[in-house]
Amino acid sequence: MAEEPCDVVRNVIAANCIQCHAGQGPGPFPLVTDGDLVRHGPTMVAAVESGLMPPWLPTGARGVFRDDCRLSPSEIAAFSQWKTMGFPLGIPAKKNADAAAVVSVIASPISIDVARDWIPSPEDPEALRSFATALQNTIPLRVRGWKVIRDTPTLVVRYNLLLCDGPEAIALDQSDPGPGFFGNGDRQNKTSGASGAIGIDGTFQLPEGFAFAVPINAALVAEALSSGRGRPESAGAVFQAIPAASNDRVVQSFPVIPDRSAPALRSNQLVSVTTEPLSAPLDLVGVVIRPDMRARSIMLHVISESGTESSLIDIPRYLPSLDRGYVLQKPLTLQVGDRIRFVVRYDDDPRARRSAPVAVLLVSQPLADDHAPISERETIAAHLSFTLGVAAKDLGIDLLSSGPDCQYLLGKTEITQRQFMAVLKRNPSAFSQTQPNLDRPADSITWFDAAEFCNALSHIEGLPPRYILHGIERESDGCITSARVEITTSHGYRLPRESEWLRTACSDKSKSPDEHGDAVVLETTAWLSPWANNISHPVATKAPNASGFYDLVGNVWEWCEDAWIDSESRGPTARVVRGGAWCDGIAAANCEFRSGIAAGTRNSPFGFRIAVDTPASTSTPQP
Repeated sequence: MAEEPCDVVRNVIAANCIQCHAGQGPGPFPLVTDGDLVRHGPTMVAAVESGLMPPWLPTGARGVFRDDCRLSPSEIAAFSQWKTMGFPLGIPAKKNADAAAVVSVIASPISIDVARDWIPSPEDPEALRSFATALQNTIPLRVRGWKVIRDTPTLVVRYNLLLCDGPEAIALDQSDPGPGFFGNGDRQNKTSGASGAIGIDGTFQLPEGFAFAVPINAALVAEALSSGRGRPESAGAVFQAIPAASNDRVVQSFPVIPDRSAPALRSNQLVSVTTEPLSAPLDLVGVVIRPDMRARSIMLHVISESGTESSLIDIPRYLPSLDRGYVLQKPLTLQVGDRIRFVVRYDDDPRARRSAPVAVLLVSQPLADDHAPISERETIAAHLSFTLGVAAKDLGIDLLSSGPDCQYLLGKTEITQRQFMAVLKRNPSAFSQTQPNLDRPADSITWFDAAEFCNALSHIEGLPPRYILHGIERESDGCITSARVEITTSHGYRLPRESEWLRTACSDKSKSPDEHGDAVVLETTAWLSPWANNISHPVATKAPNASGFYDLVGNVWEWCEDAWIDSESRGPTARVVRGGAWCDGIAAANCEFRSGIAAGTRNSPFGFRIAVDTPASTSTPQP
């Protein structure tokens, strides 16, 4: 027996509408009581017939997306028939348990206020501000997503989210005189949207088994896109984190951006970009699209190695007020050789030429599966448990822990010219020409060169790269002097964080040289200018510190992963270097001695040592 139109309408409302129209949600009116249905029936039917509601923009997808609230032709026809019949009520539908469960997910380890002091211009149709809020977490966390309770539910149409380094983001926020800061919220090429996008439904949640990593002392950057409604209103909101399980797989961002991911094609009203083929498979769990409010249509396709093109997301009629992040019901595996094609159509040529749309794919490394041979599964399992050091050991790189509770290993010595040559097949060191000795530290190394070395060593050992370098510019001898950097959550080889360097170098010596002892004591451990004879020296020829590490002070400055915060601009302008070099005085032994150097700097005092996470830290990766 066919359902009556009124029964179809009630079922659709219970399944697709009540989450936003429950009286406290972003829906402009409630759909809870029979009176609500009769009163707002004409508006509902008009919205359904026009395709505006329920709010789902994509018309086709290769994967199966969660919360897909598209209606079938028969359901849309039922709304029209319901109107013709005079909006009869029928029998109340049963409450949708799944929808109620989503609405009730509020327990979380994090609950913060965002944009509390922002009153967007009432007449501005596309106001954009970003807000950095310190989470003040003293331990790494994992969250599956976010629930948002807005002051004015329909004012901010979407939040694009990013988890990043707390102090840097807060400094950038404070540098702007207005509430929050103007811009798209990206931090050091860590793309906004990489931690989710929340639309009018107020929730973004990854599939079960996946999570975002929240490093210690992180900040949540919320890019708020609002639309003025003719009267002053608060854009404030409360963000509540949805907790994740400790064994959930960590999601990383795979941004597709014209002229950054690959050269863009711009023709008439179109902006198009196609990525390079994937070199490894990826599990896709979600997609965030940021085309800007002037986009008219969007296409995101997957092109296989054989050339077959299939639709991932197509939005023929883009409406920013209805956009959100899109989450798959289960992961879609992108294969080796697959390329991503991202095409956006705008409403006129000048805007197309100026626009830089962004698509952020939320991905994870696939787990070993039963389709892989036994030996391959064992290899993958070994890498996932991070039994590290085979390739490093072959190169003579010893990795040590600086304490029993450390979650990282640090190079026992600085990387030598011999080791650098073995991995990258070049030796840029200035002293290799004047004082050849391959056991000296590699010098004249830019931060980008050090990052490339870490990636190459990760590749040799079968680990994913820590750093993704876009737009690389090299000198004739191969040294990288410029690049756009994306720091991933990979557990591959990396540069030490400044906090890790400090713990290793200063745990047994926090005083300045004058307080710690005389220069005779310091001379036994550090190659500094009073006795270095204006050159670097072979590593490990001085005494180690109490933890067994050599040359943490002197010989060459060591690049850290951290960005340097300039005291005047309060924005990241360089990378941190630590430890001093052969050309520095004994003040370099002071733990307060630090500097920030442009990442493309190539001078003889600069080198590096490497770090890597230990097995104990693989459950709490940090960007």
